[in-house]
Amino acid sequence: MSSEGKTVSVTINYQAFEDSKLYRLKKSTILHVVPGESLLGKRISIQTNYPSKGNDFVRTKFVGLEWFSRYGEKVSNDDNFAEIRDLEMYCHVTMLHSGTFKFNILEEDKKSDGPCGSIYCQVEPDIYIGRDRQILKLESIRCQTVLSKCLGPLKTWEEKLRVAKESGYNLIHFTPVQELAGSRSAYSLADQLKIDPGFGNVTYEDVGKVVNKLRDEWGMASICDIVLNHTGNESLWLLDHPEATYSCNTCPHLRPAFMLDILLAKIGEDVNKGNLEMDGCPSVVDCEDHIQALRHQLVTKYLPMINIHEFYQIDVELFFTKFVDAIRSQPPPSQQTKEVSPSDLKFVLKDDYRRKGVTIDLDVALTIFNVFRNDCFDEDNRIRKCGEGFRKTLEDYNARMKCEIDGHMKCAVGNALAGVRYERVQHDGPQFRTIDFGHPLFVPYFTHTGCKDKSLEVIETMMYEDAGKFFMGHNGWIMGGDPLNDFGRPQSGTGNVYLRRELIAWGDSVKLRFGDKPEDNPYLWARMKEYVDTTAKYFSGVRLDNCHSTPLHVAEYLIDSARKVNPELYVVAELFTNSPDADNIFVNRLGITSLIREALSAWDSHEEGRLVYLYGGEPVGAFFNNPNRPLAPNIAHAIFFDQTHDNQSYIEKRSVFDLVPSAALVSMACCATGSNRGFDELVPHHIHVVNEERQYQEWEKQVSEKSGIIAAKRALNDLHGFLGTKGFNQVFVDQMNPDIVGVTRQNPITNESFILIAHTAFGYPHANSGATHVRPLIFEGKLEEIYLECEIRSRKIEPFARPEDFKKNPTFINGLDEYDVTISKNIQLNDSRIFDKTPKISGNSTQLDLVNLKPGSVVVVRVSPHDEVSIKLKKLNELIINLQSENGTKFKEIQSIISNLSLVDLNLALFSCDQEERDRGFGFEAYDIPGFKRLEYAGFQGVLSLLSHISPSNDLGHPLCGNLRSGNWLIDYISDRLNQTDSTKKLSEWLKENLEAMKGIPRYLIPAYFDAIITGVYGLLIQRVLSQMPNYISKGSIFPQLLAISSLQFLAPVKSAPLPDLSPNVSNPKPPKLCTTLAAGLEHFVTGYMRCWGRDTFISLRGLMLITGRYDEARYIILAFAGTLRHGLIPNLLDGGKSARYNCRDAVWWWLYCIQEYITEAPNGKEILKEKVSRLYPQDDSPAMPADGANDQLLHDVMQEALNVHFQGLVFRERNAGKRIDEHMTDVGFNNQIGINPETGFVFGGNDANCGTWMDKMGSSEKAKTKGIPSSPRDGAAVELVGLQASVLRFLEKSSDYPYKSVERKNPNSDVKIVWTFKEWAERIEKNFEKFFYVSENDTNPLVHKRTIYKDTHGASRNFADFQLRCNFPIAMVVAPQLFDPNHAWEALEVVRKYLLGPLGMKTLDPDDWSYRPNYDNSNDSEDGKVAHGYNYHQGPEWLWPIGYYLRARLIFGKKLGKLKEVEAETWKILTAHLKELRTSPWRGLPELTNDHGSFCHDSCRTQAWSVATVLEILYDLEQRK
Repeated sequence: MSSEGKTVSVTINYQAFEDSKLYRLKKSTILHVVPGESLLGKRISIQTNYPSKGNDFVRTKFVGLEWFSRYGEKVSNDDNFAEIRDLEMYCHVTMLHSGTFKFNILEEDKKSDGPCGSIYCQVEPDIYIGRDRQILKLESIRCQTVLSKCLGPLKTWEEKLRVAKESGYNLIHFTPVQELAGSRSAYSLADQLKIDPGFGNVTYEDVGKVVNKLRDEWGMASICDIVLNHTGNESLWLLDHPEATYSCNTCPHLRPAFMLDILLAKIGEDVNKGNLEMDGCPSVVDCEDHIQALRHQLVTKYLPMINIHEFYQIDVELFFTKFVDAIRSQPPPSQQTKEVSPSDLKFVLKDDYRRKGVTIDLDVALTIFNVFRNDCFDEDNRIRKCGEGFRKTLEDYNARMKCEIDGHMKCAVGNALAGVRYERVQHDGPQFRTIDFGHPLFVPYFTHTGCKDKSLEVIETMMYEDAGKFFMGHNGWIMGGDPLNDFGRPQSGTGNVYLRRELIAWGDSVKLRFGDKPEDNPYLWARMKEYVDTTAKYFSGVRLDNCHSTPLHVAEYLIDSARKVNPELYVVAELFTNSPDADNIFVNRLGITSLIREALSAWDSHEEGRLVYLYGGEPVGAFFNNPNRPLAPNIAHAIFFDQTHDNQSYIEKRSVFDLVPSAALVSMACCATGSNRGFDELVPHHIHVVNEERQYQEWEKQVSEKSGIIAAKRALNDLHGFLGTKGFNQVFVDQMNPDIVGVTRQNPITNESFILIAHTAFGYPHANSGATHVRPLIFEGKLEEIYLECEIRSRKIEPFARPEDFKKNPTFINGLDEYDVTISKNIQLNDSRIFDKTPKISGNSTQLDLVNLKPGSVVVVRVSPHDEVSIKLKKLNELIINLQSENGTKFKEIQSIISNLSLVDLNLALFSCDQEERDRGFGFEAYDIPGFKRLEYAGFQGVLSLLSHISPSNDLGHPLCGNLRSGNWLIDYISDRLNQTDSTKKLSEWLKENLEAMKGIPRYLIPAYFDAIITGVYGLLIQRVLSQMPNYISKGSIFPQLLAISSLQFLAPVKSAPLPDLSPNVSNPKPPKLCTTLAAGLEHFVTGYMRCWGRDTFISLRGLMLITGRYDEARYIILAFAGTLRHGLIPNLLDGGKSARYNCRDAVWWWLYCIQEYITEAPNGKEILKEKVSRLYPQDDSPAMPADGANDQLLHDVMQEALNVHFQGLVFRERNAGKRIDEHMTDVGFNNQIGINPETGFVFGGNDANCGTWMDKMGSSEKAKTKGIPSSPRDGAAVELVGLQASVLRFLEKSSDYPYKSVERKNPNSDVKIVWTFKEWAERIEKNFEKFFYVSENDTNPLVHKRTIYKDTHGASRNFADFQLRCNFPIAMVVAPQLFDPNHAWEALEVVRKYLLGPLGMKTLDPDDWSYRPNYDNSNDSEDGKVAHGYNYHQGPEWLWPIGYYLRARLIFGKKLGKLKEVEAETWKILTAHLKELRTSPWRGLPELTNDHGSFCHDSCRTQAWSVATVLEILYDLEQRK
C-alpha cells in the first residue's frame, strides 16, 4: 500500500494483462508507471482511463501519458509515444480520484491491434464523518450489520442504532431498505425504487436524514446493500417487463430444464399426498432409505414421463420420408459421384427447443447417402440401401443424444436428492418435516405461474406460448463455479446448471437478464441505474451482494454511475471465488474497496490467527519501504467480520466462551473489521435474513452496556480504532498453544506495541475449567500498562456452564442473560488477575508469567521500548531518513567519504568474491550464513543480492534475517573487512559508528534497519561508480549502467595474479605498484595463474574498460601483455608473465585489435603507439628480464614484430613441454605453428593435437579414450582470426601514426625477401575471403552440412570441421564487414538465428551435427567420449559472449540492406533476457554459458567478463546509432 503524497512506481510489461494483480494507493499518491524488461526497444504509449483534470471518469476513454526520463525531461513525442531504452523512464499521474484505473500499453506500429499489456491501480476513497469531515481510515473501520427489516418503523431507528454507537462501531451496514418481496428475505426485493412500507410511510429523503445524523452527529458512516442480479418473484414491474428475466420465452434453451423442474414439483405433490408411501417414500422424508426410494421412483417412473432427451433429438421418420421422397424425385447418381464422409452431416439444434426439433441440411444428406452402389442391381434396392444408411446415421445420433442427456439426468437426480437430504435428513440441516409452499420437497428452479393443477402436457404447451414469459429462472449460486461465467446464458454442449440441477437456487427471486449492453434491455438497465444511484446518493457506500454472480459488465456500468453521484463511494463486496486472483479481477474491474471476510470460517484457533495475519498489515519488524523499488502487488483490502449475518451464531457453532476471544482477535487485524447485530448481545441463534421478523432491542430499554459482551466489544472497538488511526500497522501472530493465540500490533515509527493474548474456546470447555498452562509472554521493552483484561463466565455455579432454557422474546431479538463479562482497563501489573504480579526483566527483555488465563479470557498489554533503546532507534531512524531523502548531516558525511573512493576501492567495497577476499591476506572471506550458503561477494553486493528479494516480500523468515537476529557478526563484518585498506578505512569507521546503535535495539528489528542503512549506503556506492564513468554510462539508461557496475567484479589488483612489471619509462600517470587485472570469470578464474587469460582479457577489454572509461588501466594491461610477446604471440595464461603459456593463436590478434580500438576510443589514444614496453623476453630464447628500462621498445615496434613473425611463419615447441605444464596434452600438441597462407593471405596455424582458439577444450578422460584429443582444434585458418587480421591490417594501413606500412618474409636459404604492404595483404584477404569461406546454395562438396553459411575454418586437418556451423563467423562480420557480401552475410545470419540462437547465448555447434551435445557437465565420468569430463564444452552449450557479435553483425548488415528498424526491435527483444538475468542473478552478472535452451549450467562461471563486455558493446552500438 502506498502512502499519501508519496511517489511510487509500478512496472508494466509487454503482453502481460495483469487483471489479477492489485496495486492499492492512497489519495494524492504520485504514481510512476515504469516499463519492464519486455518493453525494451519498443515504441509505446501508456494509455489510461484516469480522468484528466476537470473531467469525469469514463471507463472506455483512454488518453496517452507523457514519457519522462529519469532526470525529469520529457522524452515522448506529441502523441506520447517513446522508444523504451531505459527502465527508469516513467509516465506519472497524481492520483486524486478514488476508484480503480487501468493503464494500457499501446505499441506504435500495432495500434490497430489494441492494448498489448495492462495493469490496474486502485485509489482508496475518502470516507467522511462528523461535521468537521474527518476522514475515516479503512484500517479503523468497525462495522456492524443490521437487518433493515428488523429496525422497524423509521422513527424507532435511532434508539436501535444507538446500540452500535455505544458499542464502539463507526459504520453501519444496512441490508436493503427497499420494498421486500413475499418471502420477506432481506435480499429479495419487490421494488428497487421504493422504501419498504414496514418502515412507515417514508421516503428516501427520510431515510437520508437518519443516515446524515449518524454521519454528522454520531461520527458513523453507513453503507447499504445493492442487489443487482435478481428480483423478488412478486415484483410487479416484471408483468410489464418479463424480458428482464431468464424465462422459457427469452431463453428457450432452458425449456428442457423447466420441464424437469415441473416434474420435480409434481413428485413433491405426490409425496405430500402420500401417493408414494407404498413405494417406500412417505410424506415425511427423514432418512436415507426414503431418499433411495425417491431415487428409484424418479428414475424408473417419473423421468420417462417427460423424456428430456427428445428435446435434443431428430425426428427420424420425418427426415427418412423426406430423404426417400427426394431420392425418388432425382435421377440415379453416376458411378463418378464424389464420396463425402457421413461426419459432414451436421445436426442443428433449433432455437425453439421443441421435441425432436433437431434438423439437418437435406441436400448435404443426399450428397452423402444418395450414392451409386455396386451391391445393388436395381433402383429400388439402391434406394433401400441408401435409406438404411441414412436412417442408421440418424438413429445413431439420437442414441448418442440419449446417452448424453441420460448423463445429465443422472447428475440432476443426484443433485436434487442431495438438496432433499440436506434439508430433511442431515443433522446439520434444517430438518424440514412438512412439504408445502414454503418448504417444497425439491427447491424450484423456475416460477410456475399458472401451472397449478395442470398436466405436464398442458404445461409443456404453455411453455411455447405467452405463458412461457412468466416461467422465469431463479437465481442462486454454483459451488465451485466460474464466477465470470453467466450461467443463465446458453453454454457449450447440451448441459447447463439448470438442467443438471447444479444451482443452489433461491426460490423467492428470479435471475435478471441484462444482456451485453443497455440497448439489450433498456428498461432493466435504466431501472437498476436509478436504484443504485439513489442508494449512492444517501449512503457513504454500497455493499455488492452476491457479487460473484453479478455480470461484471453490469456491475461496472452501475458502479461507475454511482461514483458520479458519490465520487468517494466506499464499495464493499460479498465475493466467493475461492481464488485470490479471481478476487482481484473483480476488485480491479469494479473498484471494490473492501472484500468481506469472516473469522467464523476458521476451523481452529491457528487458522483464525492466520486470517488475522493475512488480511492486513505488515509483519512486525517489516522492512522499510524503499522508494527506489517498485510497489509490490497487494491482496484485496478486507473488512474482517467475527460473524456475518449469513451464518450461524458462534454459540451454536463454537461456544459462548469464544465470542470475546475471537472478537478480540478480529479487532487486532490491521484492516476494517465488522460484526453482526446480535453477536454482542449473545443471541444464541442465527438471526435469519428470511424468517426473522422481530425487531432489534433499543438502547437503555432492553439493552445496555451490561448486556452480553457489549462492554468488552466497546473496549475492543476503541482499541481497533486507535491502532488504525495511530499507525500500528505491523502484525505478529504467535500460536502459544492449540487454543491460545497472541497477536502483536506495532507502530514502526515509535516501536510501541499492543500485545493481545486470547484464550479461544472453539468448543465448550469443562464446566469447571481452571487456568490453562501456557508459556510466558516475553517481549523486548517495558510494560506501560495492561490495557484490557476481560473474561466471560456463567452466573451458575459452574463458570463454564452451557446455556440453558433460552426463551425467544416474541417481540424483540433477545440474547442470553446468564453470562457476565468482567472487564478491567488501563491497570498496572499489581492489579492483574491473569499475570503474575512480578515481572522478570533481563536486559531489554521483559517476561510476564500467565498464571490465571482461562478459556474465554483475553488480555491486552501496552509495551514501549526502554529509554536507551528509544534513543538508539531515534538515531537509526534519523539516519534512514537522511539516506532516503539524500539530505542531512549523516548523508553528507557518508557522501563525502564515498566521493573519495576510486573504482578499485569500490570493487573492494561492493564485490570481491570469496577467493579474492582470501587472496588479500587479511584473514577475511565471503560471509557464510550457517545452514544456508556462503555469499557470492564479501562486499555490499553479497548481502544486497539477497536483500533485494527478501525486503520487497518481507521475507523475515529468510536465513539472512535469522543470522542478523541471532548475533552481530554480519554487522561487524561489513565494517571490519574495509578497515584493512587505507583507502576504505574512513568508510569502515563511518559504518562501524553508525551501525553500532543497531546492536542495542530489539533483535527482531535488526533486519529492517540493516536493510535500510546498507541499501542506502549501497546506493551511494553505486552512484560513485557511475560518476567515474563516461556520460554514456553515468547519464545513460539502467541496462548499460548495470553492465558497467558488473564490470567492476572483474577488475581488481590481485596479489597472486599481478601484471608483469611495466617499463619505468611509461608515460604519466604511472601505474600503481599492483596493477588492476581482468579476471576471466567468477568464481573459477579469479586468482593465481587462472585469473588472467590473454584472449579473455582482450575480448573483454573494450567493453569492460574502454566503454567504461578506464583508459589508463587498459593502457597498463595492453603494455604489460606487449612486454610478454614471444614467438610472435602473447600468452594464453599470463601467470605473471614468467610462467606464461604460449599455446593460443588468437590472443595476439585480439590484442592487436584492442590496440586499434584503444587508439580509436581513448583520448589521445594514438599516443600509446609510442609507449615504452619493457620486453620480458627480448628474444624468443632469452630468460625473463627485469623491467629496468634496458629492454624497452616502443609499442609499435612490438606490434610490428608480431606481424612479421606471422608473415615469416614459425614452428616452435612449448617450453617445459610435458606433464609439468599440461597433464592431458599429447606430445604432438606441444608443437606449435603459425603463419600466413601466401595464396590467400589468411593467418593459419595449429594442428589437430592442440586447440589454439577460444574453443580450447582438451579431452581428459582415459575411460572414454579422449585424453589428449582436442574437442575442437580449429587448426588452419579460423574465421574470426582472419577477420581480426583483416581489420588490423586496414587500420594500420590508414594510420599515419604507425611507422610501418609493410611486412617482409626472408628466405632462410637466400637473400630473397618477399614484401607485402598492409594494403596488398588486406586486399589479398578481401579477394579470397568469400571464395574460400562462403558455402553457397549450390556447393556440392559432400562435407557440406549447411549451406548459405560461412565456414568455421579453412584448411583444418579434420576436413569436415571446416564446414561445421558454429557461432564464430559473426565475429569476423563485426570486426571486418568489408570481407562479406551483404546478401550472403544476411543469409548466413538467418541460418545462425534459426539454428544457433538461444535465450541468452549462442549454441556452439549446429544442433544437427553428429557431435552436438548441449549440456555441459565437467564431472561426467562416463565412457561416452562426446561428453566425458565435459568434452562437449564447445560442442553445443550456449555461450553468451558470441551473442554480442551476432547482434552487432545483424545491425551492420541490416543497415546495409534496409532492415535496420526491424533488426533493432529484434535486438532489444533478445536482450530483455540478459537484462533480467543481470537484475536477478545473485552475482549481478552474465554467465559464461548455459545448457540447452538457456537452462542453468552448474559448471559455468556465474558471471563472465566477456559475456558482460560484449553485451555492453551491443548496447553501446545501439546508442551510437541513435
